[in-house]
Amino acid sequence: MGGGLEQPGLVRRGASSRRGPSSQLAVPALVFLSPRHSKQRRQTPLPQLLLAAILTAAAATAQNPEIEFFEKKIRPVLVENCYGCHSAKLAEPMGGLRVDSRDALRQGGATGPALIPGEPDQSVILKALGYLDPNLKMPPTGKLPGHVIADFEKWVAQGAHDPRTTEAPKSNAVKPKTGPGTSIEDGRKWWAFQPLRERVAPNVSQPNWGRTKIDSFVLAGLDKNELQHSPPAARRTLIRRAYFDLIGLAPTYEEVEKFAADASPNAYRDLVGRLLKSPRYGERWGRYWLDVARWAEDHPTSEATNPPHPYAWRYRDWVIEALNDDIPYTRFIRMQFAADLMPDFKPDEMRALGYIGNSPMNHKDRRLSKEVIETLASDDWDERVDAVTRGLLGMTVACARCHDHKFDPITNKDYYALAGVFSSLWLVKRPIVEMDPAQAEKLVWDHEKLIRIDGEYKNLKELDTIREGLIPRVNQMKEEVERLTKQLAADETPMTHAVVDCGVWIDGSDPTVTWFDLRPGEPRDLPVFIRGNVANPGEIVPRRFLTVFAQGEPEPFRKGAGRLELADKIVGEAGSLAARVWVNRVWGWHFGQHLAPTPSDFGKQGQPPTHPELLEDLAARFVANGWSLKWLHREIMLSSTYRQASRQTEASAQADPTNRWLWRMTPRRLDLEAWRDRILQASGELDLEAGGPSVQIDDRNAPRRTVYTKISRGRPHAVLQLYDFPDASQHSPQRDVTTTPLQQLFVLNSEWMQHQAARLALRVSDIDDPASRVRALYRLALSRDPTAGEVDLGLSFLDRRKASEGRYAWEDYAHALLGANEFIFFN
Repeated sequence: MGGGLEQPGLVRRGASSRRGPSSQLAVPALVFLSPRHSKQRRQTPLPQLLLAAILTAAAATAQNPEIEFFEKKIRPVLVENCYGCHSAKLAEPMGGLRVDSRDALRQGGATGPALIPGEPDQSVILKALGYLDPNLKMPPTGKLPGHVIADFEKWVAQGAHDPRTTEAPKSNAVKPKTGPGTSIEDGRKWWAFQPLRERVAPNVSQPNWGRTKIDSFVLAGLDKNELQHSPPAARRTLIRRAYFDLIGLAPTYEEVEKFAADASPNAYRDLVGRLLKSPRYGERWGRYWLDVARWAEDHPTSEATNPPHPYAWRYRDWVIEALNDDIPYTRFIRMQFAADLMPDFKPDEMRALGYIGNSPMNHKDRRLSKEVIETLASDDWDERVDAVTRGLLGMTVACARCHDHKFDPITNKDYYALAGVFSSLWLVKRPIVEMDPAQAEKLVWDHEKLIRIDGEYKNLKELDTIREGLIPRVNQMKEEVERLTKQLAADETPMTHAVVDCGVWIDGSDPTVTWFDLRPGEPRDLPVFIRGNVANPGEIVPRRFLTVFAQGEPEPFRKGAGRLELADKIVGEAGSLAARVWVNRVWGWHFGQHLAPTPSDFGKQGQPPTHPELLEDLAARFVANGWSLKWLHREIMLSSTYRQASRQTEASAQADPTNRWLWRMTPRRLDLEAWRDRILQASGELDLEAGGPSVQIDDRNAPRRTVYTKISRGRPHAVLQLYDFPDASQHSPQRDVTTTPLQQLFVLNSEWMQHQAARLALRVSDIDDPASRVRALYRLALSRDPTAGEVDLGLSFLDRRKASEGRYAWEDYAHALLGANEFIFFN
């Protein structure tokens, strides 16, 4: 895929513009004029067209300099830093203040007008931005740069020109709420927090239709909405569905035909069982979990003090192995927080700590102030709170960083109680082999010391001429870096990214340099940073779990940082919620839509389940069956609901166009990983070697499964961005599915696709009969025989191309098959 997005000419003759899965391959409709033999003049490059549009828009804006100043200097700052707490999207904006319209901003909130045009000295907004009032510092996460504040002063002084015309409410001067949007007592009654219990299967119109208990709940919904379920999918469709779902690879033509001919009643059940035992299963389903865990191999930026994660792949491999072994979900979670603290711990299990150990971190230049460094550290802790609570509990706890949650029973103290766990952890490298404990600890801190000292040395040496007193310290650092580098280079102990219990404080005693004060084995309880401002600490909150799950006041964590206690609470006191969230995610990965449509928000802002009793019953039985993911797969995939055909019926499509009530199986598009793997599988280049260091997605010398692709937060590969890969710097609830011209241009023009097409064509090059060769290509690419009409289309295409293109005709025909809708969709 390293060929980029070249733009050769494309002649399209009568090609249909209809999107979606199709079995019709209009091969003659596409004529590829690839770079190797295109002589036509290229059209105007796309970037020039975009530049023209941008310049046109810029010219329109520039007609009014006051408005241009607002749009460039003021509005972006308000959107980025203020709308989250002060906009109409909130039922009760903080302090009664809205800043998302001109009138609302001028009217102000509980403290009166936010600004007075032409009067910067009298405008509250400038006092808040300048941190001139100790009780009103905005944004609370850290003071904005001086030039931004100067822009606001200039804007207000010149009349605060603002083109926004949205009307303000009649009165914003309301008293801010002093508690969460839902009281703790009422919150404990919320449906998602209730104990799980199996439900009685409802009476339905066709009791014999169901194969598992799931079907009764689905059919009850269909009966209620006067919808009919679909007939069973054809066997050739069903095997493709099972293969793509469980292992992310296509069945071969021979496997499809063997299954289609197998009339035994247990053929499908046995197929599911075989796929669950395949080592390819963990590679497919491990990738789903890696989205939840926001796994990557570096940070959003990679300065000297923020180096990449060279051993991140060990955590990825552990996830794949754990899913293949079907360890209970409860143990799966506990190990990712505290594998090293669990009974019968084996050093190799240290890899599980990569869940936190590979977390994204902000770069922290030691020349910045204590307040700024602590704000950046707090952002790191906030990321952990958000990833853990949204990912495992479907709760938006990070919304309570600056104030009590506006909608859910989560207090400001709850947030800092959890953040304290992460302020008591430090990301380090730890050995994964048996070692003397003292030696292992020394190795951990030697690695950490090298990273810290090397980064600080590179920063501080720039200050030598500013502060001579630092020169001896910088020279000492240089010597220590050289010593540690030599020592660790000679040490062959395998390492993995993990965490250790270590309280983190910020030392601002030096007026020039800010230092991290790391205290191994000493946890840190955080204060409530009032309005999220680290410069305004309040009451210290002991590390503990969320109040809503406790009977009375929650007990503080007392074992180190509290990471094992936190994991125990997640799958213990909050286990009913954790099971619901996980079952809902798995359902969504199987069906393309979740029972609860907002998989990372089970709170009041989230959407309720379409089939609440189904979700409750399935989650309860998941727990009763040992929290086994493979049991859950079987229960879902053996159901009649899952086995339905995907064909639409006009009446059902009109009554339920989004298939909310599951009257058919919704056709799905392969995600990037399965699509790329299938291309490599068809071309014969796929390397099934498991585990080990990652490779670049476009490395032709290492065509491994896409789960083994290198993932960067700071520099994501263009192909990953093109095909909806999530931002790995934060937790991803689900992937968006987009269809863009750039995707189609990549399929048509990239050197990687052309190479794969050439390899596919080469696999059948020894077949002399053209019709037989077309048939062989279909079997390799689509796991089926072509129809007579498709053979005729192919031969017609090839006949027209041979005269002008020669040997490239078969490559372009193979290319067309790889680009067909049927190749990327399955139903």
